[in-house]
Amino acid sequence: MRSRIRAFVVAAVLAGGGILGGCLDQDSPSALNGLEKQISDNNQKGYQKIEEGAYEDALPFLNKAIEYVYKLDPELKDLKREVERSELIDSPFNNISWAYNELGDYAKGLDYIEKSLLILPNTDVEYVNKGNALNGLRRNEEALASYKQAVALNSRSESAIYGMGLVSYEEGDYEEALAQFKKYLELVPSDTDAAEMVIDSLLALDRDEKAVKFADSFFKKYEDSYEGYMIKGYLLEETAEFEETERFYKQAGEKFPDLPEAQLKLGELYYDNGDYDTAADHFNRLLNKFPDEPEVYTWLIWTSSAQGDLDQAEAVYAKSPDAAEIHNAMGNAYLDQGLYLESLPYFERAIKLDPADETGYIYKLKALDWGKRYYRCVEFGQKLADLAFSHPDIPWYIGQCQLELENYEEAIPYFEQAVHLNPEDYESLAQIAYAYLLLEDDAKAKEYSNRALKIYDEDSTALYVQSSLEEKQEPLGGRVRQFFLDNYLYRKSGDQLEQALEKLKQPGLSVEQIGRTINNAKLADDRFTFAIYGDAYDQMTAARDDNITYKEKGNTYYFAFDSFTETTDDQFIQLLDRIPNPEDKTLVLDLRGNGGGLSYSANAMLDVLLPDLVTSTIIYQDGYTSSYYSDASHTGFKKIYIFVDENTASAAELLTLGLKTYLNNVTVVGRDTFGKGVGQVVFEDKRNRIIVYVVNHYWNVKQNNIMNAHIKPDIYVKGNKLDDFMRAVK
Repeated sequence: MRSRIRAFVVAAVLAGGGILGGCLDQDSPSALNGLEKQISDNNQKGYQKIEEGAYEDALPFLNKAIEYVYKLDPELKDLKREVERSELIDSPFNNISWAYNELGDYAKGLDYIEKSLLILPNTDVEYVNKGNALNGLRRNEEALASYKQAVALNSRSESAIYGMGLVSYEEGDYEEALAQFKKYLELVPSDTDAAEMVIDSLLALDRDEKAVKFADSFFKKYEDSYEGYMIKGYLLEETAEFEETERFYKQAGEKFPDLPEAQLKLGELYYDNGDYDTAADHFNRLLNKFPDEPEVYTWLIWTSSAQGDLDQAEAVYAKSPDAAEIHNAMGNAYLDQGLYLESLPYFERAIKLDPADETGYIYKLKALDWGKRYYRCVEFGQKLADLAFSHPDIPWYIGQCQLELENYEEAIPYFEQAVHLNPEDYESLAQIAYAYLLLEDDAKAKEYSNRALKIYDEDSTALYVQSSLEEKQEPLGGRVRQFFLDNYLYRKSGDQLEQALEKLKQPGLSVEQIGRTINNAKLADDRFTFAIYGDAYDQMTAARDDNITYKEKGNTYYFAFDSFTETTDDQFIQLLDRIPNPEDKTLVLDLRGNGGGLSYSANAMLDVLLPDLVTSTIIYQDGYTSSYYSDASHTGFKKIYIFVDENTASAAELLTLGLKTYLNNVTVVGRDTFGKGVGQVVFEDKRNRIIVYVVNHYWNVKQNNIMNAHIKPDIYVKGNKLDDFMRAVK
């Protein structure tokens, strides 16, 4: 699981460019006819908005300018060939491309700049904007070609040269990157982004001494400005000991006492070094000095979160300005405390304030994923379909949520998009392999697991896929036999289980023969180990995602569960989130006749209904134990009623006991439960249409197991009609 936003490419901003495209004759305004004036006026207004950084606000003006272009020259609307026109006609297309690039919508940026390039003559600015769009889409080879075309038109095109350096660095050609960034610095000597890229390139080439020499030279040249200290500090953070870097940033702070950037660096250093108390003291002093500086509030919130002090983070947030970075920091503080749903409003506010910043989208998707809100995660991801993002974590989280919902085919394109954005993303490659494994496409599963392991040979998911593929080479009967021997809870040394399973070693067994062998091998009174195959398998899988009955009446919300399958918890959570003000409502969980199923599914439901605690502990045949935990984020109800009977067993009893143990507003209604404190593990072969459920663990809640002991209701009911049970609900 991705615990934080991953750094995947160089964090650098490519400068785009616009074309003003004003009057045909500056001395003769009448030279413009009505449509031309509308084009010019709207284009200039859009251009000005871009210059101000108001990219969204620029779009209506530029779209209006383009609308007038088409009225003036209808041929351009479906333009497929090169034509010659004035700069007035050309510039709105270039400028809107620039705006979309700045907003991160590189696909639209590319569409508009390609039309702009069909309108001759072309300029280096247009080729830079095309290169930027292609670079944003990770089409680096094409981006490089476009930057070269810009340089061919203007050998001093700063943005093109910088773009060539960045693409070269991303492609691992550090020598070429170094040459381009040095060339750029000849044109813009004080640019700190380029200076940092020179240092990064030298360090990537293992030329540490030259990196130090370059930083010292830059510092000497600009020691009277913060830029010099910035580059020297950047180098020290990469190469020097903490104490040396600390002394340098103290020196920078003394030299620039009124510059927030210079003052913040020392606190950031303490934070990065894990010294949160010292960092907090430093940022608090800065807050008194720079009360209007958003970055100070942001760092204080991050530091309070790292200290585990959510109250302090909230106190800082309460007096902070309305800035996207601050909302993201506060949302992340809630994430750190396991308050996933509570974090969402902060990320949503950040997105509203700065829709071009991808951080809020990533954090919101992460919160939905970690909070097990997979349906909401997918829905939010689908709303982002028309936007072009540069960070691979956005499609990764959407793909992960699709995977959790068992939408394997739908998950794959998202992981592929993540790999497109970061070809070294072995996690996404491994998830693609896993999805293909579950889809029974073994060739694709092998291909993608090999690709993942080529990048990182210890990736656990890719290794699992490879191991599973090797096992699938064995006959079906042999695989079922080994699965049963590895997992069956009631297996004892010296028993006759292996002998009972001996038949499964025979090749060419039908699923009917395998199923009968399993049913004969299990203990006679074990009703929770069984095989389903053939037509019964088809019926079961068709109904697997439809095992919840949901009704609402007034303030009472009723759920009935037939069993606990892979997606029962997801369906329940999706419906649960639709209940308004649950703290004022009554929840009814009808578990009558529910023989159980997957303990994981029951524990996931406990997670959303309980605060931060251990929901249950699993005990395996060999004595090994593992625990399920609920997060602090949970949905509370005024009252909870649970309906049970003599056929309520296993995972259904786990859910009942978990809620009854930890909450004081739970009433159990009905009759004594079955008393089977065990859970199952599943073997499934879709191709052969067989599934085997095997009891493989005991479970307890707070060291309490109801094996053969039953759960006794608070209110007894004799009849079986729903109305008989509902009378207890008050």
